[in-house]
Amino acid sequence: IVVLSGAGISCSCGIPDFRSADGLYDLVKQRYPDIFVKGHELFDASVFRDPLLTAAFYTFIAQLKQRIDRSAPSPTHKFLKTLDTKKKLLRSYTQNIDGFEERVGLLGSSSDDARVAYSNGRSNFRGKDVRSILLHGDIHRVRCTLCSTDLPCTLDHIGMFDKGVAPDCVECKARADARVAANKRSIKVGVLRPAIVLYNEPHPLGDEIGAIQAIDIGKKPDLLLIMGTSLKVPGFKKIVKSFADVVHA
Repeated sequence: IVVLSGAGISCSCGIPDFRSADGLYDLVKQRYPDIFVKGHELFDASVFRDPLLTAAFYTFIAQLKQRIDRSAPSPTHKFLKTLDTKKKLLRSYTQNIDGFEERVGLLGSSSDDARVAYSNGRSNFRGKDVRSILLHGDIHRVRCTLCSTDLPCTLDHIGMFDKGVAPDCVECKARADARVAANKRSIKVGVLRPAIVLYNEPHPLGDEIGAIQAIDIGKKPDLLLIMGTSLKVPGFKKIVKSFADVVHA
């Protein structure tokens, strides 16, 4: 069984659909009264072109993550784990960034455990072991805009995001400080942004996810479950069609 899911499976947990009007958007508008955007426009890569929109985006993410942290997985998420326990689940593909699949025990594609690290600093993606593919990234992680370092999102990060500010990348900062200590020219320091994939930007794990999808399609699953999505995102709709074609074959 392949499961393809969207925001609808998390609504009962109290997590808003990005496309819907919600109190979180009202809060952002109160803090940033001069911006005029619809909720889903905060999730487009163009937010980084405007400092005010960027700040509003960070504030929204901070509020959303805190709500997710206070919430619990739904019966639907637990059903996915049951399918996996019974060895019926080939893979879960989700548009959601809340990470509830991992909280019920499905290894997510953005998890540290999804990679095998080697002493030379390189790592390999454990695609075979990953049970849940996060197509739009993970709100529980942050990524450097310069060096792409990927780290767990901490309370300190959330505190800064809530103020509309992005924290400096610790990896970049360490390299810059080391160069200054060695009397070398300092280098630019990147900032940490939420590790979610916005509309109109590529997925950092796009190649790895594409390879997993190709393998899963090749296995010709017996059943395709589509839950909690209106299929309005073209990329996701394309994935659904690719699986539907082999299920019907």
